[in-house]
Amino acid sequence: MSSDNQVRTWLTSVPRWQFFWRLMAFTMVYSVASLFVDSSYLPKKQIMEAGGVMISSVVMGILLAFRTNSAYDRWWEGRKLWGQLVNDIRNLSLKVASFSGVAHQRKRRFYDLLKIFPRALKNHLRGLPPDEEVLKFVPEGVSAPHVPLLIAARIQNIIIDWEDDKFVNGFEQLILDPHVRALMDICGACERILKTPIFGTYKDLIWIGLTIYILVLPWLLIPVVHAWCLPMIFVTAYFIFGLELVSEEVEEPFGQDINDLPLDSICTTIADSGSQIEELDARDLL
Repeated sequence: MSSDNQVRTWLTSVPRWQFFWRLMAFTMVYSVASLFVDSSYLPKKQIMEAGGVMISSVVMGILLAFRTNSAYDRWWEGRKLWGQLVNDIRNLSLKVASFSGVAHQRKRRFYDLLKIFPRALKNHLRGLPPDEEVLKFVPEGVSAPHVPLLIAARIQNIIIDWEDDKFVNGFEQLILDPHVRALMDICGACERILKTPIFGTYKDLIWIGLTIYILVLPWLLIPVVHAWCLPMIFVTAYFIFGLELVSEEVEEPFGQDINDLPLDSICTTIADSGSQIEELDARDLL
């Protein structure tokens, strides 16, 4: 990687990087102006006690830690749900593959529905319309505002049809039921995260606190370290603004930003696993 690319990567590594660097520029201009005012007009006055640096930093650190943990908990819960989805679809595929009473031709549609469910859920959580691959599994002329629900219902109906046709018995249906039910349980849990954002008042208070802290910080540092306050303020502002912007990004984990969950990769993993199980089933190797 060239040095220009490295610099650009560093500059754009923070979410909303243009807004971030505008904040950084304002902070440094304000700090330089504070240093000039202090040295020119207040050379022998100390407006605030130096001990205020420690007190205010501890308070701001606690607020940012709580903020970051709250956002990360949402991201991690979403990751666990999608990890559970991977496991349930794999287990469901393996159990269906072991049913010798169901012909492979009948199983093929079932496998296809399992592989397409994560893509339908991904688009649903991102507020995107179903893509072409997903639309193949939506009956023509059917209004389906909740496509994952439709696909889960079709999966459930296939199992019921197999039981009605005596291809599987009641015990085998009970074996499959927890995994089928988990599809909508996971969907509902993801929707809960999506539709219950961290309340705006709390985030507004965080930004007010950050702004006040940055405005006061130069007046706390200048009497102690003088011009050395500038690099100290730059590093402090870089991390506190960066952490807040990262928190705002990861608290909505189902989007397409760089720090969001890799849903496309997870969907590909599920599809690849399903294709492998289907191939083994077709060759009677399971």
